Amino acid sequence: MHTARYRRFFIFALLLLSFLLKGLTAQAAVTLLEKGEQKIPLHNNFQLFEDTTGKLDIQDILSPEIARQFKPLSKNLSAGYSESAFWLRLDLQRSSADSNKMWLLEMMPIMLDDIRMYRRGKDGSMEIQRAGDHIAFSQQQIRHHYPIFKLYLQDTETTTVYLRIQSTSSVFFRAILWTPNKFTETSDYIASLMGIYYGVMLAMIIYNAILLITYRDISMFYYLLLSFGTLAAGMSINGHIGMFIAPDWPWLVDIMPALLPQLIILVSSLFITSFLQLKETMPFFYKAFKVMQVMVLIFIALILAGYNATIAEFVQLVSLVQVICFLPICFLAGLRGYPPGYIVCVASVSWVVSIFLLPLRNLGILESSWITDYGFQIGSAMEAILLALAQAYRISLIKKESVDIQRQLLKISQQAEYELEAKVQLRTAELDDAVQRMKLLDKEKDDILGIAAHDLKNPLTSIIGMSDLLRKMRHQISEEQQQQYLERISNSGQRMMHIVTNLLDVNALESGHFHLSAQTVDFGQLLRDIIQQYESALKAKNLHTVVDIDSSVFVTADLNACIRIFDNLLSNAIKFSTAEKTIWLTISQHNGMGRFEVRDEGPGLSSEDQQHLFTKFSKLSPTPTAGEHSSGLGLSIVKKLSEAQDGCVRCVSTLGAGTSFMVELPLATVSPTQMQVLTGT
Repeated sequence: MHTARYRRFFIFALLLLSFLLKGLTAQAAVTLLEKGEQKIPLHNNFQLFEDTTGKLDIQDILSPEIARQFKPLSKNLSAGYSESAFWLRLDLQRSSADSNKMWLLEMMPIMLDDIRMYRRGKDGSMEIQRAGDHIAFSQQQIRHHYPIFKLYLQDTETTTVYLRIQSTSSVFFRAILWTPNKFTETSDYIASLMGIYYGVMLAMIIYNAILLITYRDISMFYYLLLSFGTLAAGMSINGHIGMFIAPDWPWLVDIMPALLPQLIILVSSLFITSFLQLKETMPFFYKAFKVMQVMVLIFIALILAGYNATIAEFVQLVSLVQVICFLPICFLAGLRGYPPGYIVCVASVSWVVSIFLLPLRNLGILESSWITDYGFQIGSAMEAILLALAQAYRISLIKKESVDIQRQLLKISQQAEYELEAKVQLRTAELDDAVQRMKLLDKEKDDILGIAAHDLKNPLTSIIGMSDLLRKMRHQISEEQQQQYLERISNSGQRMMHIVTNLLDVNALESGHFHLSAQTVDFGQLLRDIIQQYESALKAKNLHTVVDIDSSVFVTADLNACIRIFDNLLSNAIKFSTAEKTIWLTISQHNGMGRFEVRDEGPGLSSEDQQHLFTKFSKLSPTPTAGEHSSGLGLSIVKKLSEAQDGCVRCVSTLGAGTSFMVELPLATVSPTQMQVLTGT
């Protein structure tokens, strides 16, 4: 029972296997050409034999040994890069006498180097037709942008056709049988589509050429090169370079499919680098793109040197990686606030998808089809349009930036005009001040000359008069009287010296030529020396002095400047004191400063007098009590010399109750030994 069951199962399996083998054989069986059929895509109609040596001829293929090695091909031939020769066998038979006799075998793509068709005639002769990009277009039997073979089937018997395909480029093959009428109709339709494609590309080229002339931007130049390269690549893929541009240069047609993609990648990289300003915005990716450009240049050099067959597969893979890198860079530029980056990203996507199809087809991963054959034209046209939109968007941004810059420049211009006007006004005010200062200086000069002329006139007259008197009457005048005259001459000379010294001090202080030499000055000793110089003046008005000296007061100051300060203050106290009055002279220290104070019992100063007390040539209400000379320079000299030594001068006065002047200068640090040397003890 079990034996019978196994027998039935074995018979069923044999029948099923026989059915499957029959079906498999049917896939590569005779292709019937039915009446009314005008187009037959030959997807699974071929049988394949791979000649790995690439040296077998048709006689070898017809041998029974080789004929048995043909295997049905279930889809279009896609072998990638290979040195083998691929033989395809196709059996054709008209189904009836009414079916079409003339057929055209269209083969794609155009980059296959050598395609040969063998067909045995009734008389045993072998008909051979050749095509491929190693044959000049002008020598093709049928001048069409794709390779075409004629097939004339005279009777309804089975006709066997052999195709030999060999190429250094990627080997993939798709074929279609056409009736002549249908082929002409379809070719005209495809030519119309290609015309639209070429029209779009030319329009973009002209548009960008106008933009380039108008704006002279380097990215527009790269886009123009990219458009030219894309147009040339489309013409190469469609076979129109050999058809229209280089019909007698098969070497150019052969190298174009390998060379143009590298040129497009190079120009695309340059365009994205410039358009997205990667050097400023993304320096790392800018360097990466530079490396990519160097690699592409190396690939181009190797292709031109004839190594395309050796490096083709590697170049295809690297090119895919390079093209894919464009997308995140463009998208990242958009995220960073540059909207045209998004448009370039979308354009790159459409182009990358179309470019992606070609290497996948070349590598044998995708089957050759309409989408892989014409996807490049669709994607490149979309890319050209989108990049034109991106250029327009960028131009609008440039115009907006230009308007903003113009506004800023206008604002800056207005601000500059305002600042210039302000500077002019300031300069005018400064000039007015300078004029006023010049007038004041001129007035001061006149005052100085007037003072000098007036104040020096009297002592000079006195000196001249008394000296003439002594010279003419010296024998008639007693010795005592001569001594008095000489003393008056000496006093007049000292008076003149005082006037001249004050004038010279004022000039030196204002011109900056009064040089101070800091040293340690004993304030007490200096006061004692000054008092001795004014003893005669004090006696002349019978003035009393009260001296209070702190012997430990040493200041850091210029000695000559201190002498001028003490001299002016003490002489003023004597001038404005009436006879029999007292003058208090005090040396002390307060808060790190050495102080010299002079207090008199003169008429005192009003508040109005105190406001311009230290001004040059100031004329105060009080007048010297004995007709002494007063130039109005002494107190101004005291103030300038005190402040020049980091000190100060103050005045305390009540009208009718005398005046007190205080000068403070920085104390000096003196060791006991130095103090002994300075004091002589």
